[in-house]
Amino acid sequence: MRLNGAILEGPELVSFCKIRKSSYITTMQPRCITPPPVQLPASSSTSAVSSLSSWASWTANPENPAHHESSSITPSSSTLDPWTVDPHEAQDDVDARADKLTDSGPLPWLMGKEYSSMLLLHHAVLKVAVGFMGGRLHKRFVFTACPDPFCGANGPAPEDCIAVFCTSSNAGAALQHYHIPAKDLSPAPPRRKNQQVLVLEGDSRGHIFTVTKCNVKKNSVEVAISPTSSITLRFDQICLVEQAQSMI
Repeated sequence: MRLNGAILEGPELVSFCKIRKSSYITTMQPRCITPPPVQLPASSSTSAVSSLSSWASWTANPENPAHHESSSITPSSSTLDPWTVDPHEAQDDVDARADKLTDSGPLPWLMGKEYSSMLLLHHAVLKVAVGFMGGRLHKRFVFTACPDPFCGANGPAPEDCIAVFCTSSNAGAALQHYHIPAKDLSPAPPRRKNQQVLVLEGDSRGHIFTVTKCNVKKNSVEVAISPTSSITLRFDQICLVEQAQSMI
């Protein structure tokens, strides 16, 4: 949201997501302690010195091919500016990550770029596998972070993970934020009419419709695609979504 109260939309919202994600500091990998040098026997050190002397004299020889190759190489005059972000490289990084996650579990539609614009303003509602956290979230629905499903209130999600949140089951109903592997998530179906669903297959894929009739026993719904017509979809062709209440 802008200072004047206007809601960010389209490219501005996408740019905001990238800036927000880059504002987090990446965890540094622990450094290894350099082991002490190995003490060589006196005879070995003498032979090593003689070998180094022979190598130095060989490389210094002008007739040596390696001497000509090394002298013909000139360092590049271009230097990398660490304070400059190439927008093409940033987009390539996002695309590469999405392509890598395309086949991650039952959520290829979420990992790809086809529906990314729809999730800027909507939370995808997902089910959690029983294997995650010992099944603590198995019977509850979680919601993807909005506007970026890969960056939530607790920072950017690790590789192959989605940033989600849900309401705590304890007193106070505080929001709890998680990074859950995509392989442990699956689309949640609707349970009643007037809910919204994102179509994942067919001619209407990528569109969000309102449920007019929900048949839980048959695992299907009817959605209105126009004021006078509707279509029937199976649960495995849709995902329950909720419109974000407030956008930054």
